[in-house]
This record gives sequence, C-alpha cells and structure tokens, in this order.
Amino acid sequence: NTRLRTEVAAGDMLYKVFPKKVADMLKAGRKVEPETHNNVTVFFSDIVRFTDISRALSPVKVCQMLDRLYLAFDALANKHEVFKVETIGDAWVGVTNLEANQSTTHVKRIAEFAVEAVAAANNIMIDEDDPAAGTLHIRVGFHSGPVVSNVIGSLNPRYALFGDTMNTAARMESLSTSDRIHCSEASARMLKDQAPDVPLRRRGKVAVKGKGHMTTYWVGSPRGPSSRGFDDKPVVEFRKHSRKRVNMAGGIEYHDPSNSAPSILKNKKGRKRDHRLRSASTQSGSYSQ
Repeated sequence: NTRLRTEVAAGDMLYKVFPKKVADMLKAGRKVEPETHNNVTVFFSDIVRFTDISRALSPVKVCQMLDRLYLAFDALANKHEVFKVETIGDAWVGVTNLEANQSTTHVKRIAEFAVEAVAAANNIMIDEDDPAAGTLHIRVGFHSGPVVSNVIGSLNPRYALFGDTMNTAARMESLSTSDRIHCSEASARMLKDQAPDVPLRRRGKVAVKGKGHMTTYWVGSPRGPSSRGFDDKPVVEFRKHSRKRVNMAGGIEYHDPSNSAPSILKNKKGRKRDHRLRSASTQSGSYSQ
C-alpha cells in the first residue's frame, strides 16, 4: 500500500510539472518528441533590484520572499490558465495556448494575469520581520509567436521552450520598468482583438538587442506615483541590532538616532550605479541575453 501511494503521488506530481499530454507520455514510459506550437504568448517577470535585495537579506529570507511571491503567481496562473514553464532565480516564466485551446484568448489571459501579478507583487513584503524594507516591485514583458517544446535530459528532466519568441519575450521584460507591463507589437495587435478594454499605449521604437528597433507597447494603467522611478529610488532594508543599514541604491547609510537625516556614503569615486538589473531568466540555455 505504501508503494502504491508513492507511485500515485509521483504520477500526480508529473501533471503539476508537465503539460497533461507530456505527463501522460512520461508516465507511460514513452519518449517525448519536440513539438511545434505556432502561436503562443510567453510571459517573463523579474524583481526590480533583486541583486541588491539578495545582498541585504540572508539566503533564508530571500527564499521565503520568493516563495511568497511565487505562491501568489501560481494561484493567479491557475486562475487565468497560464502554464508555468519555470522559475530561474527571481524570474517567473509562463505561457498560454501551449496545449489547451486558447487561440482566441491567449494574449488576453497573459495581459490580465500580468496586471494582477504586478498588483500581487506590490503586496508581498521584502522582509516580513521588517516592514520598513517595503514591498516588491517587478518588471513584466511578453511576446507572441511560435515556439518548440521538448523534455530535455533524463536526470531531473526539464520541460523547456525554444525559439526566437522566447528571446523576444525576455527582451520585452528586460526593457520594461518598475511595475510596468511591456509587450511587442505582435502581442499588442492580438490583444486589441481579444481584449479591447485592456489599456494599450504605444511606447514607440525601442532598440532591442539582436532585433534592431521594434515598436512596443505598454499594457494596462501605470500603478501610480509610488512605483514611478523605483528603478532608481533608494529602498532601505534596516538591519536589526545595528546602526548600519544598506541603501539599495548603492552605498551604506549610517543612521544617528539623534539626527533624522542619515548620511549616505557613496560608492568609490562617487560613481552612480546602474540600477537596471538584467533578468536572470535570460541566462537560461533556451533564450539568450
């Protein structure tokens, strides 16, 4: 009975990691062949200034923060029927129209998921033990087009998507800004048909690495002044039992309780850091930065 329960549990887990058709083949011991999907929408997100946050928090707290965020994203993915492809560090990757028939709704689903994902991230505390550290902000991007899916390897097999659509979706995310949703013209055109009520604003021509200049769009309404310029805005994580605190815009602040204005020690040579973080997701083998 114990062995049977273990086998059933393992079988159920397959359906949480792989699309149903792929899980059925793996469960039956059959080899999974590459499959072409002619028109999907791929979603990428990453956390603004994740490297600075990771430097300020302990590894355990970083794991707990990511778990809170990804649990919220996973619930939204179930709601909007978005298939979760993978997480890489602070990056969450999802796709629609991969297996289910979502040909007339796949961009709409991603757009609505993205809007709610941004709102959810803004409610996730960076450190639950230190409310002064604030909440998370994310960048989002998506693109629509063809991909090829396959299961790679036999030891800890990985379900992966390949193709230029993945590269372009990753570029849309890396060129986005805090709490904004950035998409390609291909996605924007379909979104107008599938969800005409979703706000779309033309961003204009944007230089995209490896693609030249592309016309891109902002999706949804801005989150408001609180998120504007967050990429360059100091976010402070207060260290307990210490007068030292880390300023995520670069440098260390030493706060004297008798003085309400902390002094900031700038980086060497007073150089201003580049606060735009490259998406960890684009370091995967299936899409390049």
